[in-house]
Amino acid sequence: MARPHPYHFVYTVLPQLVWRRPAAVRRELADPLLARELLLYVWDKAAESLPPRERMPPRGLHLSWHRVAGRATALLQLPLPQATGEAHLAAIVYEQPEADPHEQSRVADEEDDDDDLSLIGPGDDLPRFFLLEATLGRSPDEAGTPTMLGELRGEHHHHHAAGPPAGRPDTTGRFLQALADLLGPLPDDVPFMRIVRG
Repeated sequence: MARPHPYHFVYTVLPQLVWRRPAAVRRELADPLLARELLLYVWDKAAESLPPRERMPPRGLHLSWHRVAGRATALLQLPLPQATGEAHLAAIVYEQPEADPHEQSRVADEEDDDDDLSLIGPGDDLPRFFLLEATLGRSPDEAGTPTMLGELRGEHHHHHAAGPPAGRPDTTGRFLQALADLLGPLPDDVPFMRIVRG
């Protein structure tokens, strides 16, 4: 059974914050000091209603930035899962390029007015939230523990496919590659074709 603290952090509190204030969270995660403060705050918030014996230290929580299929992606290494239903990694994938600072402050002001996550739909321009989830079973023909590539979208939780085995040195790289394969190229990354008539 999943431990409530890491589960609540990655499946509820963090994604809700990311979707509620996408530009502000992206800006904070891009700054190493603000990112550390934000993640520790969210970690503590996830344990607020838990009894002390169920609270855990954020050991292993780490953030790095990557480009995945042309998209800025914040990758979170999570505390080591102990049960099915917990996650090894979380990726916040930004479909939109970063706006200029003046546009960001305007967007951040507007975000304060809209806290209804029930309106999130599959086509909305919000960050996508992917997980490499611990699962039961055996990894086919490979060392490591089995995983599932999942995605949270509003109140929906989708499983896309089996993920790369966890606990291996190449797990993170293979997770990012699985995301790149799933996302495909950005629409503007399609090669330009010019037709020349003779």
